[in-house]
Amino acid sequence: MSRNWLLSILAAFLLVLFSLLTFHLHYEGIDEVLSQFEKHQLSYAKHLSNQIEFYIQARTRGLRALSSLASLQYGNVKQQGLDIQAYAKQIDRVYVKAISLHNASGTVAYSTDPNTIGVKRSESDFFLWSQRSENQGKILLAPISPGPESLTFILAAPLYQDVTDPKPTQPAGKFAGVLTFTLDMKRFLASQLGSMDPQLSLDQVWIVDNDGTLLFQPDHPEMIFRNIYQREGSCSQCHVSFNYVEEILRKRQGTVDYKIISYPKKIAAYAPMEFESVSWVVVVNTPYDEVTGFVKKSLRDHLFLLGIVVLGFAIGSALIIRNERMKIKAEEELTRWQEKMAERKKAEDILQLERNKLKGILDSIKDGVYIVNPQNEIQYINPVIEKRFGPIKGRKCHEYFNEFPTPCSWCKNKEVLDGKTVRWEWHSTKTGKTYDLIDTPVTGPDGTLCKLQFIRDISERKRAERALRQSEKRYRILVETMNDGLGVQDEHGVWTYVNERFCEMLGYSKDEMMGRPVTDFLSAVDQAVYKEQVSRRKRGEIESYELSWLRKDGQTIITLVSPKAIFDERGSFKGSFAIVTGITERKQAERALKESEKQLRSLSSQLLTAQETERKRISRELHDELGQSLTVMKLRLNFIEKNLLNHQTELKQECEYGVYYIDQVIENIRRLSRDLSPTILEDFGLSAALRWLVNNFAKSYNMKVILELTDIDGLLPQDSHVVIYRTVQEALTNIGKHSQAKNVSISISGVNGSVVFSIEDDGIGFDEKAVAARSPKEKGLGLATMRGRAQMAGGVFRMRTSKGKGTLITLSIPTKQGATP
Repeated sequence: MSRNWLLSILAAFLLVLFSLLTFHLHYEGIDEVLSQFEKHQLSYAKHLSNQIEFYIQARTRGLRALSSLASLQYGNVKQQGLDIQAYAKQIDRVYVKAISLHNASGTVAYSTDPNTIGVKRSESDFFLWSQRSENQGKILLAPISPGPESLTFILAAPLYQDVTDPKPTQPAGKFAGVLTFTLDMKRFLASQLGSMDPQLSLDQVWIVDNDGTLLFQPDHPEMIFRNIYQREGSCSQCHVSFNYVEEILRKRQGTVDYKIISYPKKIAAYAPMEFESVSWVVVVNTPYDEVTGFVKKSLRDHLFLLGIVVLGFAIGSALIIRNERMKIKAEEELTRWQEKMAERKKAEDILQLERNKLKGILDSIKDGVYIVNPQNEIQYINPVIEKRFGPIKGRKCHEYFNEFPTPCSWCKNKEVLDGKTVRWEWHSTKTGKTYDLIDTPVTGPDGTLCKLQFIRDISERKRAERALRQSEKRYRILVETMNDGLGVQDEHGVWTYVNERFCEMLGYSKDEMMGRPVTDFLSAVDQAVYKEQVSRRKRGEIESYELSWLRKDGQTIITLVSPKAIFDERGSFKGSFAIVTGITERKQAERALKESEKQLRSLSSQLLTAQETERKRISRELHDELGQSLTVMKLRLNFIEKNLLNHQTELKQECEYGVYYIDQVIENIRRLSRDLSPTILEDFGLSAALRWLVNNFAKSYNMKVILELTDIDGLLPQDSHVVIYRTVQEALTNIGKHSQAKNVSISISGVNGSVVFSIEDDGIGFDEKAVAARSPKEKGLGLATMRGRAQMAGGVFRMRTSKGKGTLITLSIPTKQGATP
């Protein structure tokens, strides 16, 4: 027993020692992995930096060589194009997107990118740099603006006439233009990363200028061409500190760890790239977890196994000696089983991958495909063929497709095996469908010449063609029986077709109308309208319009013409057709409706005028009669209070309360009198009245009101002042009662012969369509009254609102004649 305890204690000690050793090896492993990876990553960064520098220097040498040609300095346009094109063919695969020649004025005279020829770039930085004489013989590397063309650079060489020309027309040394290479650094970097390590991608690379300007950064494309020293408040959302960038710019070569908010920790290796006046730092980064992931996984696996051992030790410490051999055997069996399962799963995954690839290729072909040899033996069919015709079962093509014992009489095998490609149609009695066939010769796996056939089902197309012919017949019947007239005219304005209904509308027969000009059936006025519409149709402008026609009996009918122009495949006008709808009765109804609306507006105007008159009368009576009576009552109470004895304090207090209450009633009566008939409008004018109204509204409803008001009294007719005042009063009342707004903006000004009133709030708004759909009792009279008052003043009332987005009301009133806003 003691021996077992000693073994248990020893096992426990070994477990603790093993745990400590595991953590020690884990952290040493992380340090070793990071050290090796940083060296490896730094070599990648140096290699990539060297490749970029070598690439730019190589392009620079080519640019200098090309710019030294005499044709590029003395303006021989034809020779310039030939020289540039010849050089472009030599560097076709070195990531040069375009070679462009700019003349002395900054215009692209020639380019391998035809879309840029003629573009003027005289204000571009590289052109302004090239014009400075001290830059003669130098090369400029400049980036293009960020966006889709990120990592695209301009390599520019100034051109000066320093080569002796056979026929010099200008003195040597004069600025002649700029020769530029447009470099696709993004594709170049992608190709270099792929050759260095297939697992590297552009997302792991960023480039920063020596002054801190970011040239390429996949994680933050919006930061490209911004300087890291010019920071904004929003930078703290992603970056806790920019120390790592400053360290990169300071050391210019080495490795650094950094962390961006919401992004995993990364390890970055960086190396400098120098080219003339350009100085970059090229950074290659990798997520920290990808480097240390397998070490952490190893730790987790060890800890997991350690946990199992500890659990087994705690449960079966008394049986550890007796079961030792069984446990060892079980562990060995488990290891062998895991290895077998891993090998099996790996083999299954590889097999499934190959199956998926093959299935994807075969399933991607939508048409049927099969291959047959000269002996009519089928070598291959795809799933489409097998689905339509079933499995092969060793049958030859004529047995498989047609169930014939001998080759088909229409078979094209002989022509195809002679080297011809044949296209033909075939109707299968087996499936009852029609197919479009393309037969072409192909060499089989054994080297024999076979026939490859593509089979496309065109049964639906054939049925559609038959249906189209039937549809044309039905549509002709429809046109002849439709209730509206229909006419077709050629490009000369001559009827080529009219239906029966159109003939009935004009009282002519088809023979009397067809072949005659359209203008024969129109008055002189309508002929001008018709000719104008035809001119618009030729320009592709189509709209419905009204036209009056002369019937055979001399009467005139009014119609709505809905035309459609007809153009041939070259875009030439070949005529038009139109639906002609009789609207004579509708026009008569419209005239009657307009007259009714005019009478209704007159009645509404009289009603609102009477309402204002009655308001004035009630206002005067409240002010003169009731106001004076309350004033007398207040004086009587004051008299009574003064005549009370000193010990009658309660009665004196009641008199004071009564006087205070009477003052409140008098003030309310004055307010009601002003609301019913604001005397300020008559005494001081509309502008003053509106200011007073807005101030009272702001105090009454405790809202913030911004008022922009110019003097408009002289712009509007006197009789419209009350109408405008009441409309604004109604709008403010609705805002105070219903909008729940905190801010109101009011703008009143004269604009282009009108005075525009704009009232906007930030309240809850409402669904305008839902309110309009309510019954008259539910939706009230506020909006209708405001619209009616606007019409009385000859103005236009508009409203825009939606739930949760506030309300905007505009009222536009024309100024009186002779008034200038």
